[in-house]
Amino acid sequence: MIVLVASLLDYFGVLDVMGAALGPVIGLFNLPGETALVIVMGSIRKDGLLLLQSDGLGATLSAMTPVQVLTAVYLTGVLLPCLVTAITVAKELSPRYAGRMMLRQAAAAVGFSLLLGWGGAALV
Repeated sequence: MIVLVASLLDYFGVLDVMGAALGPVIGLFNLPGETALVIVMGSIRKDGLLLLQSDGLGATLSAMTPVQVLTAVYLTGVLLPCLVTAITVAKELSPRYAGRMMLRQAAAAVGFSLLLGWGGAALV
């Protein structure tokens, strides 16, 4: 189902618009704007991070520093919890609790990613 939705979003150009809109935001993490959509897709489905190796982004990946790659992988991996886990928590406890949990996790991921992206760049 995820692949079907992603294919439709790509066909209608929604993914390109989202990537362009999120480019400046991802720059806050000292990352190239081209990685924005990969990070969003990878946050939703963890294997989405493999898009960094796609034909269109291969040059971006090779131009990134090791600290930038680490920041992108970290942010992608921890920005959102596994959606199955979040849905299960919402069912078992409450949607409100699951929402708070996801907001806390996202805030911690953003904070540490900022530290990693800019602090790591300063150290190198």
